[in-house]
Amino acid sequence: MSSIVIGAKDLLVEKGIGTFNVPGSTIFISKMPAEPDACIVVFPSGGGSPDPKWRLDYPGLQVRVRGPKNDYVTGETKTKAVRAALLGIFSRYVNGDRWVSITMPGDWSFLGWDDNSRPEFSLNFRLIIEPEEIDNREPLAF
Repeated sequence: MSSIVIGAKDLLVEKGIGTFNVPGSTIFISKMPAEPDACIVVFPSGGGSPDPKWRLDYPGLQVRVRGPKNDYVTGETKTKAVRAALLGIFSRYVNGDRWVSITMPGDWSFLGWDDNSRPEFSLNFRLIIEPEEIDNREPLAF
């Protein structure tokens, strides 16, 4: 299975939610940067156990959104845009793997304000992925 954080980042860039690896980027992988103030960070998180017979994985994904200094509304708006971009996507291939679905165990959460008066939000996602890799598990289609 390819990296789910890279896949989620690619989907967010594709949907116009932010940019990655260019000057002024707003999407980051697995580490909250000190700057810019407003940013999105994609983290892997605990998911469900992979199926031992069938090629199905159930990984978890957390996305944290940090808004501009002293601006709750812009941070909340970006959080809802992330939710809209990922939640309920149709089955599709992402970096070679088939992403069957993306759901959420609950809605987004407001985490509070950081030490620089920037609002922080969290979204947790559950994925069902049929990995491209060949292993000892059987594919769903023969």
